Amino acid sequence: MKHFKQKTSRGAFTLVEVMLAVGVIAVSITAMIGLLSAITANLNQIRYQNKAVAIIANLETTLKMKSFAQVFDWVKNPAEPYVVYFWDEYQNPDEPDNSSMVTMSSELDGFTPEQPPSMDNLQKSEGEVFRVLLSLYENGLKGQKTNIGDETEYAGGSLTDVKLYALAYLPIKVEILVDPKDDVITGSGDETINEPRRVYEDQLMKMR
Repeated sequence: MKHFKQKTSRGAFTLVEVMLAVGVIAVSITAMIGLLSAITANLNQIRYQNKAVAIIANLETTLKMKSFAQVFDWVKNPAEPYVVYFWDEYQNPDEPDNSSMVTMSSELDGFTPEQPPSMDNLQKSEGEVFRVLLSLYENGLKGQKTNIGDETEYAGGSLTDVKLYALAYLPIKVEILVDPKDDVITGSGDETINEPRRVYEDQLMKMR
């Protein structure tokens, strides 16, 4: 007579097995969250870089429209940057799905120079506010004789008077920072605030 071993059914998972499974799932979820965060941060960085390039082009146009004396006054003291704000605003905020966006600037007519967008403008805007700091690019003048009739070479610091300025160009340092809509900084801000918000740096030139 043949004897068959009766198959025993698998019992419930042990506590150790459950804890191991939960641990594996937790690690997987944590890894996925970290990956998604990294992807989101990378996408934001790409978006900021693309926007910064467009802002640089806008600034070049703005600088061409301003007089040399005015731009000189903006940046002559590198410790006190001139601030320009940029933001994207719906042309028809009541129907954002059927409305194109236009880039606004604090340098446009109707806005106050160096002042952030108003609450009304922020309500019609999309995305973050880009705060741009313009200052004298000191390294671009090192070793140059910047004052008429003065043989002293520039070593850094503020310039004096545009009427005494000897060069035909003015090197400008550009820093682009991203401010959340609910925390837009008025003015140049301090380095503690600016460092994590800085997304782009460049130099521009203003010619006479």
